[in-house]
Amino acid sequence: MRAKAAGRQREIGPEPVDIHVAKRVRQRRIELGISQPKLGAALGVTFQQVYKYEKAVTRISAARLYGLSKALGVPITFFFEGIEETETKGRPRRG
Repeated sequence: MRAKAAGRQREIGPEPVDIHVAKRVRQRRIELGISQPKLGAALGVTFQQVYKYEKAVTRISAARLYGLSKALGVPITFFFEGIEETETKGRPRRG
């Protein structure tokens, strides 16, 4: 067996900002009455992938966030509104 290398420890789980963005995606989708399969079709992904985005299991890339903003009819900044509250509840920000 190999010994674990010394160094920075990896934190498990998504970052608070990823969770916040995921929640905003789900909130907007539901506001519009769009199903996960329908949103997935608009993005060119499966509904399972949309589920993973909404649960912050899979990080949303910049390109995908842009596509989501177009599909959901909101500016990209919509997904970050209220992020200040999330930051104060979550882990400390990395510098």
